[in-house]
Amino acid sequence: MNNAKAGIVEKIQHSAPINSVAELELVKAKSAIEQFIYSCSHTMRGPLKSIAGLVYLLKNSEESAEVDPKYYLQSIENTVAKLESVLNDLEQFLTNSSQGITTRSIDAKEFVSTVLQEFQDTIEEKKISAMITIKQSVPLYTDRNQFRIILSHLISNAIVYQNNKKEEKQMSISIKVNSSVCMVRIRDNGIGMRDEIQPNIFRLFYRGSERSAGAGVGLYITKELLAKMGGVISVRSKAGEGSCFSFSIPNLSAREIQHNE
Repeated sequence: MNNAKAGIVEKIQHSAPINSVAELELVKAKSAIEQFIYSCSHTMRGPLKSIAGLVYLLKNSEESAEVDPKYYLQSIENTVAKLESVLNDLEQFLTNSSQGITTRSIDAKEFVSTVLQEFQDTIEEKKISAMITIKQSVPLYTDRNQFRIILSHLISNAIVYQNNKKEEKQMSISIKVNSSVCMVRIRDNGIGMRDEIQPNIFRLFYRGSERSAGAGVGLYITKELLAKMGGVISVRSKAGEGSCFSFSIPNLSAREIQHNE
């Protein structure tokens, strides 16, 4: 354990006895903030150093005709995109703590189609076969924005962790909506996860793969949002075969809309 993380643990262990729920929440919040600050520093320093190094090489590329300057520019662009992804994750982490639940009616087929549009270019580029199955006989009442964030994180994972060596890359999204619950399953045939990784993937700032471009916040946010919405999530995965995330959220009644307006 490095000195920064050790300091966080030490502060918690040597704090005064916790006598109330409020004090416990305060300690948890303080720990999360300290971890957040440490993660910001650690996660952003790597890409920034990479950009600085690439700029240095680009400045001196005229002395070597063997390397095309476009290579360095492309590398800088890729690193900036990674840094932007990290910032987006951290912004969502902060926003999540203050968001309430605003209930609206959702047509699942139309909603999924809209979310998938954000990833369409990448899906086509990676030649991923996407299969969508929607069974909805009644309106789904839930928070549109938070439902979108959850779907986006899980769809993004299914795309990022595809197995590039496989000829057929697949992703399936299945949604069933009835009067009491909405059940969602997102499956891929990607690289999957080893057994020892799976218990940790919903932890804040946990990054279980070198492919992870973000700050290790996405799945944590997903689980926290589902907890706010009264939902649950589970995962089944096997290394080399793919992963399947399943979650459910309650289908809130129309009365919830009136209550939140």
